[in-house]
Amino acid sequence: MSLKSIEQLLKPHSIAVIGASNQPNRPGNAVMRNLLQGQFNGPIMPVTPHYKSVNGVLAYRSIDELPIVPDLAIICTRATRVPAIILQLGRKGTRNAIVIASGLDNLYTAQGTNLQEQMLAIAKEWGVRILGPDSLGIIVPALGLNASYAHTNALPGKIAVVSQSSAVCVTLLDWSRRRRIGFSYFISLGEGVDIDFDEMIDFLGRDPNTSAILLYIDAIFDGRAFMSSARAASFNKPILVIKAGTYSESALVTSRLQPEQIGADPVYDAAFRRAGMLRVGDLRELLAAVETLANGKPIHNEQLVILANGNGPCAMSVDALLERGGRLAKLDDAVVQQLQKIIHTGGRPTNPINVLGDASPDTYRKVMEVLLQSNSIDNLLIIQAPSALTPGEIYADAVIDAYKNHRGKKPNVFANWMGEDAAQEARLRFAAAGIASFRTPEGAVGAFMHMVQYRRNQKLLSETPESISEKVPYQPVYAQQLIELALSEDRTQLSSGETLELLSAYGIIGVDVTTKNVVAATTPHKLRVQVQTDPVFGPVILLGEAASNWNMRKSAVVALPPLNMALARYMVIQALAEGKIREREGYTPLDMPALCLLLTQISQIVIDHPRVHSLLINPVLVAGEQVHALEASIKLRLDNHLAPLAIRPYPKELEETYVLRDGQTVILRPIKSEDELLLQQFDNSQTKEDRYKRYFADLPQFSHEQMARLAQIDYAREMAFVAISQVDPAAEKILGVVRVQTEPDNFHAEFAMAVRSELKGIGLGSRLLQKMIDYCRSQNTKVLSGITMLENAGMANLARKLGFTVRFNRDEGLIDMKLDLEST
Repeated sequence: MSLKSIEQLLKPHSIAVIGASNQPNRPGNAVMRNLLQGQFNGPIMPVTPHYKSVNGVLAYRSIDELPIVPDLAIICTRATRVPAIILQLGRKGTRNAIVIASGLDNLYTAQGTNLQEQMLAIAKEWGVRILGPDSLGIIVPALGLNASYAHTNALPGKIAVVSQSSAVCVTLLDWSRRRRIGFSYFISLGEGVDIDFDEMIDFLGRDPNTSAILLYIDAIFDGRAFMSSARAASFNKPILVIKAGTYSESALVTSRLQPEQIGADPVYDAAFRRAGMLRVGDLRELLAAVETLANGKPIHNEQLVILANGNGPCAMSVDALLERGGRLAKLDDAVVQQLQKIIHTGGRPTNPINVLGDASPDTYRKVMEVLLQSNSIDNLLIIQAPSALTPGEIYADAVIDAYKNHRGKKPNVFANWMGEDAAQEARLRFAAAGIASFRTPEGAVGAFMHMVQYRRNQKLLSETPESISEKVPYQPVYAQQLIELALSEDRTQLSSGETLELLSAYGIIGVDVTTKNVVAATTPHKLRVQVQTDPVFGPVILLGEAASNWNMRKSAVVALPPLNMALARYMVIQALAEGKIREREGYTPLDMPALCLLLTQISQIVIDHPRVHSLLINPVLVAGEQVHALEASIKLRLDNHLAPLAIRPYPKELEETYVLRDGQTVILRPIKSEDELLLQQFDNSQTKEDRYKRYFADLPQFSHEQMARLAQIDYAREMAFVAISQVDPAAEKILGVVRVQTEPDNFHAEFAMAVRSELKGIGLGSRLLQKMIDYCRSQNTKVLSGITMLENAGMANLARKLGFTVRFNRDEGLIDMKLDLEST
């Protein structure tokens, strides 16, 4: 994938419309009309043999006649002509095309060649990237670019939309204009046979003009690529997703995949959570989420203050809040005393605040001013039921004025002007003021809870896992021997004895003569742990209670491996919260660490043995710290069509031991998420001068969230090696770190390195950087580069010694280091 090609697609300097038309009911006419009505300032060149001009613009009979090479071609012809047009565009030099037509995968040439496969083969040969087929097109409001056949344009804004459904695109466009909500990009993927979600998310995640990303998904085709891009982008900005096809029947309607290729919806749900994205349930929730993203700001507190003019709206909003796991804020006593002076007798000055049905706009304004001036309110929901005394828009003006005139801390404000006709003008005024407004209390609370859930997801992803004791058995070689024995006999299933032996190699104990008495002395919970292979996201782990009538949706929670103790804990908490497992009275209590350890052990089996197609422990007996597998089975895959993990696991094979010049032995290994505390200690050990050289500024100490991001890396697109001291195994410490960030197309990677200030000159920096060079070469990265300050001559000398070209940029005060990894 290449960010450059996506940028050329979304920011073209010239456009050709193939199949442009003067007939109003043709896509070629709508695309030309939209392009011309926008403010795109590049050449727009219609191509058609049927007209001398289209919409007043001189037309060209063929692609060959075009006076310049268009950056982007929009193909508006019938499907049968598309492959030949891609060939002509390739020869012309065009590198990006949008295909409007659909159904190419169901059409064949006279020789039996599938048209879609033919189109893709030609595009690959000539380096043409394709958006579609069945794409509505793209809209980039900041450029005045409407390269679509949508019925309306988009306003400029900060939200990017990427959708596989054209119908959802036009619906969202139509709704957003009345709400005055704008977008940075509006992208219709269509069938996504070439350019897909992963490339778009990578581009938008780095785009400074995009603050949030909204996805409508029918199906994902490459689970690992999607997860890698989504995890990277969601660290920096919220990603909301609506996924159609919750049930298998509807999934068949929306997907072009065969039934056996369609991933399970609970697995999609687990993937979205693991990537830090927020899933919304339906189009109504999606629209509410867009309203919040457009007008809200990140929340730092999960408590809500509610202000309304009646007990009914107060009760409905509180019910909705508590039902979704939200919390009411407690008002300070001083605030309550001030509100008592404003609100008439019979009202309520505590949260939820009831100013009564006869409250005037001035009452709303005064209450708002008290709340704002307290500087203790983070999130405020304001509700107004229609009044016969004063129009709703006058109340809205009072709220807007109070909010705009306040000079201190401003909370997130959500407005719910109830009713329909009486609230229309007020909603328009809120939209113009940049305040999110909703039709119902439940909708407003739901939008707030979307923001809360996103914050919780981000906190979960930055949680530091505890380390697993080295006393836990870990014998992967023996386990592999058991698998190879079965494979040599063409067996796809291990025997019961072999299964228990394999589990024992990872510290999972079966019930035998020696453990039977231990189990009999307890009343264990009977759970079910299962591994199955999803066609999209590969192996997944399921947890639920042992039952004869069991299905993934109703009986289990799902997680994507690899799991550490923190992720396993979240899986157990989710299972308890959803009732998928229950703490039963009279049973030996569940031990959270023991159950989490079991899940991480299962995860490690999946990582170490890709031929394990499925694994089932049913039941697993859990009684306090005692965990035993009563019955278990493992099925293997004989062929080489092995499903990769959606998330690349820790690359243990890259660990090595190295002896420094002073005789000290260190372990060089990839960084782990458990290293956060060691990394913090390492950063604290750096001298002020060394930190300045590393970060190019006097930065304060990093927060937990920042350190977690540095320790919890995606091994599919970045790497960090740490040198760990072996002087005292009980008190490990990091001696040095080198890391690279690789571009999604894997052409270029940038490195950064730091070594403890007192350990320079003993070969540690040299070995770390050489290890990273070797790693990048093994990944077929083409160029490795880095920059350092002019004062850091030691780094420049080391880079030169290892083959880097070193250039001193005295104007910028920097040293540029660059290594061609393809040269020997």
